[in-house]
Amino acid sequence: IKWHSLTPADLHSLSAQLIETEVDTHFRSYLINISWSLSMDASIKELTATKICVMSKGIREHFECIRCNYTEKFQSQIMFGNRRWQFHYIGFPVEPEMFYSISAYNLPPANIYEDSPSKSIMLTSPGNLPVSLGISKNKCIFMFKQTA
Repeated sequence: IKWHSLTPADLHSLSAQLIETEVDTHFRSYLINISWSLSMDASIKELTATKICVMSKGIREHFECIRCNYTEKFQSQIMFGNRRWQFHYIGFPVEPEMFYSISAYNLPPANIYEDSPSKSIMLTSPGNLPVSLGISKNKCIFMFKQTA
């Protein structure tokens, strides 16, 4: 286990919603759009990635995590226009009548015996959705250009 002298703060916010999409087969399917914003403090300079995990419960259970890497170090606590840094990931497939527990935390993680900050939310899918084709993207890389 690697010890970090500084670790990033918790996410500022985490939200999720179901979105409708058409894949190459032209069948309607649904994915979870996960959005988060970063805390506006100096610890953002230590941030390398955000890890998102989704656990689904219902007819069957499934657990999947994805690591969303940031391509460069943050040079500023805020985006242009004095706004928080905000990101989205779309790629977890949705099935009807399922409960989704979504949690996310920043990397590097807190050191052992330190508070491990994370955010969690719940999402429920309605029963009238078409069955998902199980399409999941397993890459999450954010490229951004910072302006001074």
